[in-house]
Amino acid sequence: MELKTDTLTIAMDRNGRIVALSDENNQNYLVPDLGSALCQIRINGQDILPTQLTRKGKYLLVTFDEQNTTLKIAFTQKHNYITFELEEIESSEEIEKVIWGPYHVSLSDKIGKSIGVAYNNEFAIGLMGLNLKSCGGFELIPRERFGNTAQRTEQGAVLQGFTKNRSVERLENSCLQELTQTVPVNDSDATLIGSKFAIYGVPAEQLKELIPEIEQEEDLPYLTHQGEWLKNSLYATSSKFIMRFNAQNIDDCMEVAENAGITCIYHPGIFESWGTYPVREKDFPNGYQSVLECAQKAKARNITLGAHTLSNFITTNDPLVSPVPHSGLQLAGVTYLEEAISEDATEIMLADIQMAPAYEKDKLDISPEELRANENKNREAFAVKIDDEIIEYSAVTKNGRLVLTGCKRGAFGTQKSNHNAGAKTGRLVSHYYKVFFADINLQDQVAKNLANFFNKTKLERLSFDGIEGAMATGHGRYSCDRFIKFFFDNLENKNIIANSSDVMHYSWHYFANESWGEPWWAKNFRESQLDHRLKVQKELAEDLMPRKMGQFRIDSKTTLKDIQWVMGLCAGYDAGVDFYISPKSIHENPEGNEILSEIKRWEKVRWDQTLTDEQKEKLRDPFSFYQLNDSGAQAQLVFVESWAPETGKIQGDNDRNTLPESILKRESGTVISLDYEHVNMQKEPGQPTFAEWEFFCAGEKQKLQFVIRLPKESNEKVSGLYLKKGVVQCEIPFVLTPGEYVVAQADGKVKHYSAEGKLLATKPITELLVEKGKNTILFDYKGKGREAGPQVIVNFKIKK
Repeated sequence: MELKTDTLTIAMDRNGRIVALSDENNQNYLVPDLGSALCQIRINGQDILPTQLTRKGKYLLVTFDEQNTTLKIAFTQKHNYITFELEEIESSEEIEKVIWGPYHVSLSDKIGKSIGVAYNNEFAIGLMGLNLKSCGGFELIPRERFGNTAQRTEQGAVLQGFTKNRSVERLENSCLQELTQTVPVNDSDATLIGSKFAIYGVPAEQLKELIPEIEQEEDLPYLTHQGEWLKNSLYATSSKFIMRFNAQNIDDCMEVAENAGITCIYHPGIFESWGTYPVREKDFPNGYQSVLECAQKAKARNITLGAHTLSNFITTNDPLVSPVPHSGLQLAGVTYLEEAISEDATEIMLADIQMAPAYEKDKLDISPEELRANENKNREAFAVKIDDEIIEYSAVTKNGRLVLTGCKRGAFGTQKSNHNAGAKTGRLVSHYYKVFFADINLQDQVAKNLANFFNKTKLERLSFDGIEGAMATGHGRYSCDRFIKFFFDNLENKNIIANSSDVMHYSWHYFANESWGEPWWAKNFRESQLDHRLKVQKELAEDLMPRKMGQFRIDSKTTLKDIQWVMGLCAGYDAGVDFYISPKSIHENPEGNEILSEIKRWEKVRWDQTLTDEQKEKLRDPFSFYQLNDSGAQAQLVFVESWAPETGKIQGDNDRNTLPESILKRESGTVISLDYEHVNMQKEPGQPTFAEWEFFCAGEKQKLQFVIRLPKESNEKVSGLYLKKGVVQCEIPFVLTPGEYVVAQADGKVKHYSAEGKLLATKPITELLVEKGKNTILFDYKGKGREAGPQVIVNFKIKK
């Protein structure tokens, strides 16, 4: 059986397997022998392949014999894509999920993870969900910055989508919470019927023509700016100033923006609370009307305003929480009171000990991968909701019974009261920002509340920061897409500029760009999350997403060279950038006016697209930067200098410096590196176990100072520690027990300290010398072969 477009032929056998995905020249891009079924079903957690496929007019009948199940799928062959829509299900079983694919293709040069396309320079094959319930990829508990509708594999790439039965209540785990009570969706998205996907295969150069065509044909979000598809518009990458404007200082803020050629001012904290979104009264005395007046002033000067929130996060001072908590706040571990409690009780006995994981504090002595999958790590609020009271608790005891102890009654402004045995009790799902969340249905109202604010104030820019919080509902990334769709469905002016820290399949259509990279994680302007900023540029380009470089902060210490560096880097990647800035920081900076002028010059060159490809390639080197000479017809680059990261390495997503100053202090003119982490484990016989680290020395040649720590959470000792550079090896003559550490400070000695900071011993060591620039350092300890050893953390210190 074959289905065709002008440029793609899909061939399927009688068992429902796709056997070819071929272009006009009969080139088959399907990877053989991997069983790419048109669709599967999931019953009782088991994915089941079809046994028969028949064609009946404009329908495909997909049969699963053992399950006595048939799916009736309507198909439409358009000139450049084919749609498949599930219209009927005949089954005696409860189907949890319909899975489209996975489709294994040989294309892998470029992968659009979120939009769902695999391609090379000649041809592209993609899978696109055509409504909200038709989710891209597959469900994962860990958070992802990009989607997984398309994923690179050893053989090429895999494309996959699914629709889930959301009509029944379930217990689900997420990166925020275990045993979440996942409530049913209250509309047609609850069912599998209507699951609809498009498969396409086109010459690669047609991708940016095809996708907006599908958006318009299939009633997907289609956003424009001045009549141009937003993904093709330079306006999608426009830079912004993040400024705390208010009714009194809006003119000063606009003057700063105009001097830099910036056309958007974005407020980082306009709201008094999140959930119902009242604005801060001291800044906007007449509420939304005051914000509107600011927006109207700005519009008259060709500037748009925006405002920031953490998507669906609900602060504890919001009316949805206090004084009477909304019944739609998201719960986990739902059970009931085993015994009645008075309004002063500080211990609460719950009925179902199986729900204990929802209430317990997280285990932190787990593998780094598992730990990274947990967003909270015991930093969230620990509270339960019983009737109309919220109660915080300090600890959980079991001993055959589930008991919450150290309770604080009437938390967050709720009313203390007595509660009867049998009263429904649930842990309020939280986040380390000490907020709560809505369930999937209350979340719809939160999105409408946010849209109402934008409608009444005429703001035109929003970042869905923290959108991963929507996964608190237990509905996975579907919840994130749903929040964004409900916001836009209730928005009067839909052609605003919106982005997010994460990109999902359906929301891809709404986003003008992706921009994340925060300035808070390094002391040096250039280094904070630089690794992430650079890595995502390639991923964004492959995902057909306009690019930005994240957020930087301009303060009194920012230099003109810093601005030359970041603006050149942005121009090299055709990326915008966002700056935290204020009239005060510009006034206090001795180069303030020059900084604004420099931003304006680089932005103009980027917008005018006057740089050559060769010039852009030079600018993409993060360790060199250039002065811009734009006086002639063709912009020229004049080399300024090269530099090395002070913190030893380019900062990645999860890189931090967790070294307490009580162990090693940073004096003026010195730098302490980010954490370097190592777990000794031999993955293959004979394979070395050492870590090989790149360390950048920002100073001249010198003796290397360092701290080696064994975290308190470790379960075992470590010995045989060493550092090595070139042929010189520095052996540490101590055994570390959990919590202990050693310090070497370029005096030919190493000091051994207890977990409490008491000096235990001092011994001589061989010192290592590091050169200015890049150095390679090896590190290891005595391991146990194929069994993982404990995590050990190393920090380096140098003089600049």
